[in-house]
Amino acid sequence: MQNEFFTVEASTHGPYEALPVDGTWSPYEPISVSRAVAERIAEDLNILDAGCGMTAAWDGPVLTFTWDETRDGDGGAMPVRPGDDGRYLIGRLWAWERRVPAPLPSGE
Repeated sequence: MQNEFFTVEASTHGPYEALPVDGTWSPYEPISVSRAVAERIAEDLNILDAGCGMTAAWDGPVLTFTWDETRDGDGGAMPVRPGDDGRYLIGRLWAWERRVPAPLPSGE
């Protein structure tokens, strides 16, 4: 499977290099990202979206997304642990949008 690029729908976040998860993919399904990309997603959420009602925090290898009641009426948390392959499956928190990478300039 080849890496693709995803952004958070209707935002300027990303693009994030990721693998789509096997099966029928939809915008709320998870994408598979490396630790470095997961760190970037968390940083973008905490800095660029500060005050949106959702944050991300690391505890060792676990990335936990938390949100308050302004997001969904209840608030909650979702821990994301790396799989056996060391990758993080992040989804169901917002819609992902596939991006086609820009072609390289000729001669490269």
